[in-house]
Amino acid sequence: MIKINLQNKKKLVLIISAMILLLVTSLFWFNRRNKSVVQSEPIVSKKKVQSPVNVIPVAERPYLRLEPSADGHYITIKVEEVKKMAQELNYEMEYQTGSMLQGFGGLLRLDKLPIAEKKLFGSQSAGGAITYHEDIKGGNFLAQFIGQENYVVKSAWRYFTNSDHASSFSSQDTKFSITNQDLAKYSYLIVYNSPGYPGKIDQQLLTDPYVVSAEKSLKLLSSQFEVSIRSNEAGQIMGYDGSKWQKMDSRYENGVVKASGPFMDIYLLVKS
Repeated sequence: MIKINLQNKKKLVLIISAMILLLVTSLFWFNRRNKSVVQSEPIVSKKKVQSPVNVIPVAERPYLRLEPSADGHYITIKVEEVKKMAQELNYEMEYQTGSMLQGFGGLLRLDKLPIAEKKLFGSQSAGGAITYHEDIKGGNFLAQFIGQENYVVKSAWRYFTNSDHASSFSSQDTKFSITNQDLAKYSYLIVYNSPGYPGKIDQQLLTDPYVVSAEKSLKLLSSQFEVSIRSNEAGQIMGYDGSKWQKMDSRYENGVVKASGPFMDIYLLVKS
């Protein structure tokens, strides 16, 4: 009889212990769940800025540059001057590689200018393997400036892999071209329709501002550059030398304004 009571007591102890363990476990998970609910914060997604493109006057638009890297696999986006105040630049770059359209985006704080960001023409896996895009032809750069008053500018750029040692290059809109025999020594070039220009121009603009860049500075060349800009009227080609605007000796022939001189950071055509 005593033996039977002892067995029952052992079973009862085991049952009570199991119930206590289950109760403690339930309370633990309940408290943890409540704690996580209290601490969680709502996810706030940043809305994409929606503004009309190229509405503000050219005189108020930012001066931007695009420059290729020495190996041609990267592009540097440079914000040189912002005339209409903004705190951030939210950008989208699209470009054509062969028959495919590729792209990337980014966000830059504009606390201090000039500012630059280097981006890859390609993709990188989680393991670090890089795939480079080839046969890049150029594309468009959309720049959304975020501030008290948002505004958006968009402009075209053309990319050259100079494997055939060409010495003359033109813009995507075909209105601008630049020639120098020593350009054949350069491997990668970009002709970019910058949305704006540095400093101040008093005359009326007849064309976009054009920026020419390469994998190394073109100012290393001391020889003269020939610049041509298509126009329906005679005009004056202006060049910015890095500190001030210079009038270039211009002539108008068969719908084209031509000039020659040392290399300039940016070119444009104004009413003469």
